[in-house]
Amino acid sequence: MTFSLMKALPGDPVYTMAGERADPETIEKIRKDIGGDKSVLAQYMGYVAMLAKGDLGRSYYTNRRVLDDILVKAPNTIRLASMAMLIALPCGVMLGLIMALSRKTRTDRILSAVSVFGLSIPVFWSGLVLMFVLSLKLKVLPPSGTGGLKYLVLPALTLALPAMASMSRITRVSVVEILDMPFIRTARAKGIAELRITTAHILRNALIPVVTVAGLDFGSYLSGAVLTETIFGWDGIGRFAMEGIVKRDYPVILGCILITTVSFIMMNFFVDLLYRHIDPRLRTGGNVD
Repeated sequence: MTFSLMKALPGDPVYTMAGERADPETIEKIRKDIGGDKSVLAQYMGYVAMLAKGDLGRSYYTNRRVLDDILVKAPNTIRLASMAMLIALPCGVMLGLIMALSRKTRTDRILSAVSVFGLSIPVFWSGLVLMFVLSLKLKVLPPSGTGGLKYLVLPALTLALPAMASMSRITRVSVVEILDMPFIRTARAKGIAELRITTAHILRNALIPVVTVAGLDFGSYLSGAVLTETIFGWDGIGRFAMEGIVKRDYPVILGCILITTVSFIMMNFFVDLLYRHIDPRLRTGGNVD
């Protein structure tokens, strides 16, 4: 589908590569070099044949193997995704727990409003605001670039904010449902410490939907946070894909989509396996004594 959509869109990468003043002979030579003189079906079959050999093709502009470039940029995207999840998951769960335990109070209403705001603002706006405040005004972090921890904080925080808001709301709903269940009242009647009830009974049962959202968010991060990486100049798969889109570098676009799709599927598979360790009902066929 992606291959067909790219070929159906108006525009021709040959003219971008050749330049506005290129003569017809140069244009035809470039078109032949990249296989653009063949039918769409023939181009697609040729690409599938390359994939069967483990080859994602070469960039139209750099002539480097797309797979080599992706392998260089993938660690940066993994670092960014991991840092964003390390911020979003504990903070989101903690905020959701506070909201649930203080439901129908002023604290709950304020945090709920904050979470809605966090879900509503686009990452390109929040990223620019964080860059303006922390980089230009306070001068505590670099505004852009790829490097160590100080370069990682701003894009990771930008990426984590909407996920944090989403997880807090899901955690709140899940915890509120569990608080009204009989086994919680039984645990309190037995005199079990409130901290143990919260950690061992409430949180563990509330983590099922949170793990689902966290897995989907992390999978989307691995797919390349296009806007975030572009705004902060982070040299990852998302920025690489954006550069390919702007230049109509078809092998780069297809390679990024293929790799990130596989990563997303693998992440969802890992989440399914994780369910068995969180929910004992899945290990016992639904029967828990």
